Amino acid sequence: MRSGQGDGRLEEVMAMLKGLRGVWHVFEVTPEARRDLKDLERSYPRLGPLTIENTGVAECLKREHVVCMIKDRTFRAPPQPTVVLVSDDGTVVGHEVFDGQKVSPPQGKETFFLGKGFVVFYNRESSKNARFVLPPVTFEEVERLGFTRRVVSCSPSTVGDKYLREAAGLEDDPALASILIGFDFAAD
Repeated sequence: MRSGQGDGRLEEVMAMLKGLRGVWHVFEVTPEARRDLKDLERSYPRLGPLTIENTGVAECLKREHVVCMIKDRTFRAPPQPTVVLVSDDGTVVGHEVFDGQKVSPPQGKETFFLGKGFVVFYNRESSKNARFVLPPVTFEEVERLGFTRRVVSCSPSTVGDKYLREAAGLEDDPALASILIGFDFAAD
């Protein structure tokens, strides 16, 4: 038996998540689904010269517990960008932009907006070997519970999202999106 099973803490986390505005469904990701999701998220196709890395899912799956939350557009915005563009030397050269967010380019850089939701910072020396990264993001509501630690959340890929919904017996509704929340329980 895994630590924390049967003591009510997992159920408390899930009940709290179900009570958040915009949340439609919450379920624990099974060990089988975790293995499948790990494989799915490692096999992103290239987008021309760009690659995609979902480091958020990789980090989330390292946690003892992983819960999937299906949410709609009324759920709060994430506290940090869920997509960043990283150069070959690890420098962030672009990121997701949220409604109302003011964007200031780093010194010596220009900005280029890809639509209204993503900004790229560049200059003549900008890297030509960039990759999109979906990083782990904090999840304050679970962190605040006091009995959790190493809390991370992430967005799975479109394929991962579809897989999770099917595994849970849910319809694929384009108005909804999934978020994974991984965490451990603090030692008693």
